[in-house]
Amino acid sequence: MTIPENAPQWLKTARTENANVEIVDGVVTWRGGTWNGGTWRGGYWLDGTWNGGIWRGGLWHGGYWNGGTWLDGYWRGGTWNGGTWRGGLWIDGYWNGGTWRGGLWHDGYWRDGIWNGGTWHDPLIPDRIAYMASLLGIVFDSGGRAVAYRSTTKEHLGRWEKKYVQLPGRVDVKHSPAGNGTCVAGLHATTAARAWNYFSVDPTAQLWRIEFDREDLLDCDGEKVRLRGGWCEPIPWPWMPREVKP
Repeated sequence: MTIPENAPQWLKTARTENANVEIVDGVVTWRGGTWNGGTWRGGYWLDGTWNGGIWRGGLWHGGYWNGGTWLDGYWRGGTWNGGTWRGGLWIDGYWNGGTWRGGLWHDGYWRDGIWNGGTWHDPLIPDRIAYMASLLGIVFDSGGRAVAYRSTTKEHLGRWEKKYVQLPGRVDVKHSPAGNGTCVAGLHATTAARAWNYFSVDPTAQLWRIEFDREDLLDCDGEKVRLRGGWCEPIPWPWMPREVKP
């Protein structure tokens, strides 16, 4: 199939395969095919596969998004497998990975990815932070406690903030208010495996177990949590051989 002669220039210059496109009164309706690159500037996407490019507006009804940048528009269904969402309204569909940087999430299935900002209005999951923490296996028990992990140098210094000294016991840190994301001040933790390789693998690094209350949890982006504090305990890496004492 070919792009119709009456298509707008942005569609004619896009990199596509087997495009099934209809143009009525200047409005683009994409019914199927593969989009490999270019800038989408409005219209209706009903089905197909998006492999890369920039989406600047319009209505997405279904299909597979495999990479690229979404700047604005309405998503009503389909599967998102990777890329960056910078704004718009998500109404329904499956989010399997990528980075969300702004916009309104209304409903759907968030399975993996990183949340860097936006507004969450999912009626079935009102607590976005607790839900995203659960994607990391961080779940609060009946007493309201949960566990996460972080790493320091072997001297118990921060791996990002080099002057930070990690102490055992209850630790409370300076922090930005809840809802400001994870890339701001706070005590950051994740899974043990991610703590192992988050910055780079250092076999001499110290693993810490952090136990905390729900009130301590300030934010979670699906990759790490940000805490105001917690009870900290140095422990050995579970997959490293332990020293045998005579």
